[in-house]
Amino acid sequence: MKFRGLSGLLPCLFFTGAVGAAGAVAPAAQVPSVFAHPATPAQLETITRRAASALANAKVVRGKFVQRRFLAGLAKPLESSGSFRFAREAGIEWHTEKPFDSQFLLSDSRITQRDEGGISLEIRTADQPALAVVARVFFALFSLDVDSLSHDFDLYGQSADAGWQLGLKPRAEALGSMFRQALVEGTDAVTRVTLEDGNGDRSEIVFQDVVFDKRGLTQEELRRF
Repeated sequence: MKFRGLSGLLPCLFFTGAVGAAGAVAPAAQVPSVFAHPATPAQLETITRRAASALANAKVVRGKFVQRRFLAGLAKPLESSGSFRFAREAGIEWHTEKPFDSQFLLSDSRITQRDEGGISLEIRTADQPALAVVARVFFALFSLDVDSLSHDFDLYGQSADAGWQLGLKPRAEALGSMFRQALVEGTDAVTRVTLEDGNGDRSEIVFQDVVFDKRGLTQEELRRF
């Protein structure tokens, strides 16, 4: 398996193993109202303060996810589920468990894919500098670092339903090839991320059972990185 440029990275990272059924075209999503509300980093820090505070006090964030990808030509979304870990000193572990087992590890130095326990792909960011940008963006998203996000995205934000919404539109063409806009929603933690590309396809990731751990990674988790 090889990444075909940045446009191929996001589906590979988040949707390996998803399955669906062909048929009628799925309905298009409406443009979220958050994109009518441009915001500064300072405004977004106020809106997301509770979640950002919990993240800042945790060495590791663990949880589960359910992800669905809505594609033109498919009656039902592609769906998969699994678990994730985010540790500032190590990186992001994204483990798809159903319907197939696949694991991605993302750090500031490399991206690694493991299938059925063995390494099937490893790319160093030093060999492909554009991947360093991708890694930086994903770290900023997982940590709600709006200052860092402001370097690569136009920012939008609003309070909504006892929580908040953060909208992102990439400025750089490289990131725009991955997604046209992103909607991040949360309360005390990020609960949902929706990504939409230029073709109108969209990906929704719902986070569940999120735990903020002040103790750090276990020895077993460290070995995986």
